Amino acid sequence: MKTSEYKLTRGEKGIALITVLLVLAVVTVALVSLSSDRQIDTRRTENQLRSIQAWEYLHSLEAWAENQLIVDLEENPYDADSDLWSKPLPATAIPEGNLAANITELQGRINLNNLISEDKPSDEDVLRLKRLFGILGIKTEQVDVMLDWIDTDTEIRYPNGAEDETYSRLSTPYRTANVLFSDVTELLRLQGFTEQDLKKMQPYVYVAKSYEPLNVNTANAVVLRCLADGIKKNQAESIFRAHGKPFEKVDDFLKDEALADITINKKHLTVNSNHFLLSGQINMGKHSLTFQSQLTRNKNGEVTVVKRSRRSSIDG
Repeated sequence: MKTSEYKLTRGEKGIALITVLLVLAVVTVALVSLSSDRQIDTRRTENQLRSIQAWEYLHSLEAWAENQLIVDLEENPYDADSDLWSKPLPATAIPEGNLAANITELQGRINLNNLISEDKPSDEDVLRLKRLFGILGIKTEQVDVMLDWIDTDTEIRYPNGAEDETYSRLSTPYRTANVLFSDVTELLRLQGFTEQDLKKMQPYVYVAKSYEPLNVNTANAVVLRCLADGIKKNQAESIFRAHGKPFEKVDDFLKDEALADITINKKHLTVNSNHFLLSGQINMGKHSLTFQSQLTRNKNGEVTVVKRSRRSSIDG
């Protein structure tokens, strides 16, 4: 009995070869896809791990800042730029990177929420902010816009104010807050304020939920010019360099020879600070996290994180 043999024709051989190549291509694509998915998963896991590590380092830096502020309060009855908290933490090595941080005192700036005190405008603080706007080249009538934004009524401060009827006409309408500012950047929601205005103001203003007096030990020359009408730039610089600094009492500040012939209302001035800003950066390999944490310290030395802001290359 003979077994017949079947021989493939040239065309059939070509089809078989193409089929093998197609199968090989599909398998290759599948393997590459699996490999890419695995790489993405690995990268995602790595980023999540870096983010968790960065947050832990951030909490550690906040604990460092808390200790600096507590020790400083125990050592000094007043706050000045020469205090312990003013000494930055230099770049410090950590696994796969480094971190650094510094503490800035905020009460040498003007608290925007001081505009309203006991549910009505604080005349002295309104004047101080208007003086600041005049120095910075910002329209002083913008203070009325700010007052309308944070006061509890809906009455427009004519002719420069703005209430709900102004913002409700925008392409994306919204209402006035009718509560105190939560952040300086909130000004960009107010009628007439520009990013350039905000950039000019940021070194000289901050936001605290409570009424806070101005620390004359830490206020710079620009802020000191806002304490009274007619203080010239060179006079403010002399006050900033006053020989009696740091002052232990506000009365000592007012008696300093740098203030001769200058009358300053001592209302809402202080030599102590409750509000501070921790700024820093955490670097780990190719990843970094830049952050700011606003801190408050009460008279008992208890330090609380009020808010945090961050910009991270880890999370995009």
